[in-house]
Amino acid sequence: MKTYDLPIHNLKLATREDLAQALLMILNPCENALTNHGSLLFIGNEAAHYSQQVALLEGWSRLLWGLVPLRSGGFSWEAEQLHAQGLVEGTDTQGPNYWGDVTDYDQRMVEMAAIALALLLTPQFYWEPLTSIQQDNVCAWLSQINTHTMSANNWRFFRVLVNMAFEQLGRKEFNLDLMTADLDLLESMYAGDGWYRDAVPFDNYNPLAMQYYALLYCHFRGQLDRQRADRFSQRAGLFAQQHITYFTEEGPFVPYGRSLTYRFAVVSFYSACAFSNIEVLPWGVMKGIILRNLRWWFKQPIFDRDGFLTVGYTYPSRAMAEEYNAPGSPYWALKTFLILALDDDHPFWQASELPLPDLAKTTLLLQPKVIMQRTEDDDVVMLNAGQYPAYHMLHIAEKYAKFAYSARYTFSTSASYYEFPQCGCDSMFYVSDDGQYYRPRRETEELHISKEYLCSVWHPYNDVAITTYLIPLGFFHIRIHVVTTERELHTKEGGFAIALYDGWKIAIPPALEYQNSASLSIATHSDVSHISDPLSDRSAEAVKPIPNLNLGASNTIVPILSYTIQAHTQKTLISCVGAWRNIHRHPNIPCIDYDREKQEVEVGTLRIQLAQ
Repeated sequence: MKTYDLPIHNLKLATREDLAQALLMILNPCENALTNHGSLLFIGNEAAHYSQQVALLEGWSRLLWGLVPLRSGGFSWEAEQLHAQGLVEGTDTQGPNYWGDVTDYDQRMVEMAAIALALLLTPQFYWEPLTSIQQDNVCAWLSQINTHTMSANNWRFFRVLVNMAFEQLGRKEFNLDLMTADLDLLESMYAGDGWYRDAVPFDNYNPLAMQYYALLYCHFRGQLDRQRADRFSQRAGLFAQQHITYFTEEGPFVPYGRSLTYRFAVVSFYSACAFSNIEVLPWGVMKGIILRNLRWWFKQPIFDRDGFLTVGYTYPSRAMAEEYNAPGSPYWALKTFLILALDDDHPFWQASELPLPDLAKTTLLLQPKVIMQRTEDDDVVMLNAGQYPAYHMLHIAEKYAKFAYSARYTFSTSASYYEFPQCGCDSMFYVSDDGQYYRPRRETEELHISKEYLCSVWHPYNDVAITTYLIPLGFFHIRIHVVTTERELHTKEGGFAIALYDGWKIAIPPALEYQNSASLSIATHSDVSHISDPLSDRSAEAVKPIPNLNLGASNTIVPILSYTIQAHTQKTLISCVGAWRNIHRHPNIPCIDYDREKQEVEVGTLRIQLAQ
């Protein structure tokens, strides 16, 4: 893959002015895409589950997450007046560009949050220039959020923000009782260690939503609600100690869960901490996390030829998107630019950029039930005991239930579970009773969570139980599956997916190194991916999934172990999985001892009694 020749790819990105320049480079293509007198942003015809008109409103509103702090910080965008006129046009019920009346569970309520930020942070641009009739129109449209049903999740913060704006403006539409009830509900979702949970497992909505909006509350309403604001700030401090473990020194983080097309919105948490003047990590560390992450993203082909952000992850790909991703959705990433509202003399901007502090090689995070594993070549692997949302979005098993997620070796979604190469193939144990349709892990039952290993039980069929153990081990991790089945099972287990091709260069076939029939290392131009069966029960092979399923590479190759388990049996399968940069390093494959009679596994000094 290759980036288009855009100025942002060469930006140094070290100062506040550099960050403003980067934002302007992102905003500038949008000037010619503003339509309907500035009230909509038209950058593509792809659809989400809401109407195209609402999708165009979404694109318009999400620019505010960057534009508002830009203007607050003393910078300007050439199209800012046309864009601001959109607020007048969109809220005029008698005009041709009205955004429409709100209904229950309406996407419009999501987009009101950015307007609320504009009214809270920059009323001189988005409120004071309006006539009294225009101001009434804006508030009447926004106030619909107080009279319609919302999901009982992070959405409630949108209503909190709107009511905070009403309160600051002294408007009659302010509803303190409703705002307090929403805040109480949001706080009831607090799980501990800085993590919140609603109907979906612990994922990026913690940093980019729950924590972010709570920190806005601290900034704008902390003096009026000191005790709640103190709780929010304390939780942010706890969360930062956990969330930092997701980042590599180079800049990227471990992708996991939904809404990954929001990309660098993940580091908006640290921007919100700085904005609220809460030093959850040393200022220089936070600065480094944000800037390194942005530098990394701006080197990826995430923009199209015209400079618009695309739906996808490291490259444009609709295959990984959710049903609520419209062309303008990725601009939620602009929340990270909140730090532009800080003055040059703020400690954040005065601090020297610092690297990550020394972090443990393995860290257990109890709330998400994961082990964060740091390797010697700057990768972070998240071993996952298993989470599964009540809300069944697209690619739910791939986004929440795989065994391992890596910052460098990103996971793959699936096109279908019919025929194995369409499954994505990586970091999962797949089972099939017909050799054609494969089932991955989904719901799990927790058995054991510790720093040494994770253990869970899952049932791909009602007469099949699989107990899976995950053990971190340097460049590798060990997987143990105790399979009890009443039916014959065809099984396939995938290691990490690695990029198959090196951009535009002539393709060179990957090197396949077999130590034996059950051990395979695949070496490409950049990386090595390994999987082996220390019991030599299974056969190893290389599989090329269909293209555009992986988040980081459009074409990948995956090492696979295959085995057929007979009906009415119990079988223990063990694998050693790892991946590393191809710089002629050959890490020693770990030794694993398995006592079949006692059902015990010994890995180094760790001894595990397997479930019977």
